[in-house]
Amino acid sequence: MEINFHSILTLTMLAVFIVLAIRIALAQKIFTWKSTLNFIASACLIIGALGIFGSDLTAYTRGSFSKSFEWPIGNVNYAIELSDGTIVIPLKPTGRIQVYDPALEFQRGWHIDAGGGTFKLVPADDSSFYVYTARNAMKYLYDTNGVLQSSEEYSGSYVDVISQTIQVSIPTPFYLLIFTKPTYSWIVGLMGLLLLFITGEAFTKKT
Repeated sequence: MEINFHSILTLTMLAVFIVLAIRIALAQKIFTWKSTLNFIASACLIIGALGIFGSDLTAYTRGSFSKSFEWPIGNVNYAIELSDGTIVIPLKPTGRIQVYDPALEFQRGWHIDAGGGTFKLVPADDSSFYVYTARNAMKYLYDTNGVLQSSEEYSGSYVDVISQTIQVSIPTPFYLLIFTKPTYSWIVGLMGLLLLFITGEAFTKKT
């Protein structure tokens, strides 16, 4: 993992949420309806924080995961299909690309230097494709093995880059669906905070 100010800040915030959630869970001494809700709230905070800060950390750092790691995807409508049937999917919130065979079996994935911003994929040939980043206006050429073939700045506007995309549904276990979109993680995290307000734990002073 590349260590920079953003990664340190993100890791710190992630640690704060996890420590807070664990502290709340360990503070429950007896079994009541409030303690049950507090346990659920703690789990929501941890899961939400992992989804929110985990994707953000991945987008801004390099080498966060190996090529064999598959980030949960679920349904997407901005994938591209190469002429040999290979499916390439940009995971914009995490700054990753993941490649699947025609049967939607995961092959590999890797990080894209998009500066934490959005990017588009455009097919090049049977085994390669272009990546256009909105930030820094970079144009990368990758093959489906994740090998960078070339990189250069492009002229013109990012919005003028035409990408013929398709909708794809990648089989994803239900318990990982929360990590497919940051919005889902935000909802779960906010649910945890709401439960803490309901039980009054959010107003309890810790000594």
